[in-house]
Amino acid sequence: MSAQTEIQIVQGQLLRYMPLTTIVIGTIGTFNIQPPESQLDLYCKIKTFLTYIGLASSAWFIVGACADRYASSAATVHIRSFSQVKVARRVVLIISTLVFLDYFQMNFCFYGAIQAANCSTVSRFCSVWNDYNLLITFSLLPPILMFIFGWLTIRNVRTTGHLRPQTSVKDRQLTTMLLIQVISTAILTLPISIQKLYSEITLNQVKSQQSKLIESFFATFVVLLALMNTSTSFYLFTLTGKIFRKELKNIICSRQRHATIEPTMATTNAKK
Repeated sequence: MSAQTEIQIVQGQLLRYMPLTTIVIGTIGTFNIQPPESQLDLYCKIKTFLTYIGLASSAWFIVGACADRYASSAATVHIRSFSQVKVARRVVLIISTLVFLDYFQMNFCFYGAIQAANCSTVSRFCSVWNDYNLLITFSLLPPILMFIFGWLTIRNVRTTGHLRPQTSVKDRQLTTMLLIQVISTAILTLPISIQKLYSEITLNQVKSQQSKLIESFFATFVVLLALMNTSTSFYLFTLTGKIFRKELKNIICSRQRHATIEPTMATTNAKK
């Protein structure tokens, strides 16, 4: 695994914890512990903003990792020159800045409702804008770009694998890991955008109580799916990545050896 790919994957995994953290904070309300009314707006804005930028950023960093895999497997020197650590750091900075600017409007579009500390949009325009924004920047564009770069990478590996036999095995293993992540991301992120768009389209329709309950259940379910996308990477990489399993085993074994060596050295020094 190249250092630049590691940077983007690790950055993406760190940001995947952001939505989970905000959800944990949100569960405070289930214990009937509500923020003061004067701070409800601030609480709502922070929770919503961090949740969405965490979801979107993690997806786009995986796109960056897929692009790096494509560049590193290319036959031409010019394209391979983009697979560098300094380029990866610039990409991380650009993605972080663009996602921050794109979702910063949430601080103006959302406010805290007194009822159960719910977050609501200030206008219908804000609601529609954020639903389509989520669909495009989280559920559609990232998986599409992941699939494109993944397909191009597979084509490059098949074409140039015989030219670089020492790295072709690692490239294929890393490509497999990323493709599994792409499929998982597409399956888990698309339902939440579909649900939000459906809610907007049918907002003015008269619905029965049963229909409202079904839609409420589905809305909760798709949120859980989106959050699953932030917590399944470890299991996916463990199951599909031999390199990942090897590195994980080395980390665990090295920690165990370190824990064993320290008490032994302390005992030896004490005897002296």
